[in-house]
Amino acid sequence: MRKFDIHDLDVHQIEELKHLGKADLHMHSRHSDGRPSVQEILDYVEDKTSLDVIAITDHDTMDGYFEAVELMKQKKYRFELVPGEEVTSREGHILALYIKEPIRPGLEAHSVLKKIHEQGGIAIAAHPFQHVRVRDPGYLTLDGVGLVTLLKEKDLWTGVEVLNATPTLGAENLRAAFVNRTMLLKSETGSSDAHILEAIGKGYTVFEGKTAKELREALRHHQTQALYDKWTIFALFKYLFFFIPLGLRMVIYTLLNGRSAKRPQLVNVPKTTIKETFQLKDEEIK
Repeated sequence: MRKFDIHDLDVHQIEELKHLGKADLHMHSRHSDGRPSVQEILDYVEDKTSLDVIAITDHDTMDGYFEAVELMKQKKYRFELVPGEEVTSREGHILALYIKEPIRPGLEAHSVLKKIHEQGGIAIAAHPFQHVRVRDPGYLTLDGVGLVTLLKEKDLWTGVEVLNATPTLGAENLRAAFVNRTMLLKSETGSSDAHILEAIGKGYTVFEGKTAKELREALRHHQTQALYDKWTIFALFKYLFFFIPLGLRMVIYTLLNGRSAKRPQLVNVPKTTIKETFQLKDEEIK
């Protein structure tokens, strides 16, 4: 009989073997800029994913979460829900999880972080190195908070989103992971940042346990791991067609009102460091 070797298992088999849970903590509904309804999100997670915990984090509102709570009273779902929203601070976007009430957008990041902790919540830096120079009339900024705010508010972050499954954020994810693993040493999260159903679960956070309570403890004790699932061609095309109208609106608004200020590139991750830190092969480094 062939000897058992854990290296023969794929990541999904390891998750089952170790009794690990999966959470997607960043997605959007119609209550902000997402396409699906809250009901559609709940049914998709139930039927099409193996997620154990989710958070509906609409921009600057908890209405998606509150609607989900009512819907989950009417129908039993196998997964659990974390209260939260994606707060727009002056410096960039912050995921506020396990909070009780919405936080006013437009405040400085320090104030947002303090208010999250005042509610007993958890603060995650969403796509911290995303920087978009085109502008959206509906939002103060589309950016992550950037390196300066990450370091300045180091003591107030619970975690960093080091894997955002948006297909265009590969380099930004590497910077986030590099900075977190070398300077911040916070819990890492992976999330989909889904705006369509098919994106849900493409990025996720692995933790020991299956419940929202166990996830909270894992985040507080730096016991999480960010992973991703492969995109299908169909899902990529759906995402592309979803963003075309939004992109055109942003381009037109930017042409009329000017671009956002350019942010200095303060994190340049050397390829040799990427290889050593993430144990990648030469052909995997672009």
